Amino acid sequence: MRLLEKLRNKNFIIVCSQNFFVKKIKLKNFFFITNKNKLNLKYINKIKPKIIFFPYWHWKVPQEIFDNFLCIGFHTSPLPYGRGGSPIQNQILLSKKKSTICAIKYNKIIDGGNIYLKKKISLSGSANEIFERIFNQILIMINQLIKKLPNEKKQKGKVTKFKRRTPDQSEIKDIKNISKLFDFIRMLDLDFKNFPKSFIFHERYKIEFSKVKFLNKENLVCQALISKRKFFNK
Repeated sequence: MRLLEKLRNKNFIIVCSQNFFVKKIKLKNFFFITNKNKLNLKYINKIKPKIIFFPYWHWKVPQEIFDNFLCIGFHTSPLPYGRGGSPIQNQILLSKKKSTICAIKYNKIIDGGNIYLKKKISLSGSANEIFERIFNQILIMINQLIKKLPNEKKQKGKVTKFKRRTPDQSEIKDIKNISKLFDFIRMLDLDFKNFPKSFIFHERYKIEFSKVKFLNKENLVCQALISKRKFFNK
């Protein structure tokens, strides 16, 4: 499917910290920022984009940028529920089966901007599979947004916030339910840089888990990577 049509005399910027998404777009009128130091007015003013898209970005966007250019981000939770970090993992931990990708206008409130588009998304499968699904849907949403910008709508409902997960929270600790363990392993099975998979420590070794599936109702099978603990004190 051809997701993005060729445009005339219009530039756009994709700001994304993962090449996984950037490689999906190969049009001359799209420019890319993957380094936070490049996200500045001096560089952006040279391009003069109609819209700056943020499909996946870890850092705060300077106000001077969204004050001067239309900035649209994508957040996977049914906003205003689930503002904040690690929305996929936090929703899986809460046993959510589906979620919503929201295309939002950036403002001073993190994940609090008006909404242009919403798309339902399944949270089944590994984190790799979920993000592949999300990014494919974001491409479709970008195509819709550059064709015709819908009317923006204010977020309605009770605001709930998630905290961004830290690397140490990927360690498996005291998970007694086999289904919860399955969810914990799959939600962290993502091949992004600086994104730790689920793991346990055993004496001198660190064991990381991926590609988990149910063998039967009481047993899981998965792939394990065993490596020496880098911070072992001896």
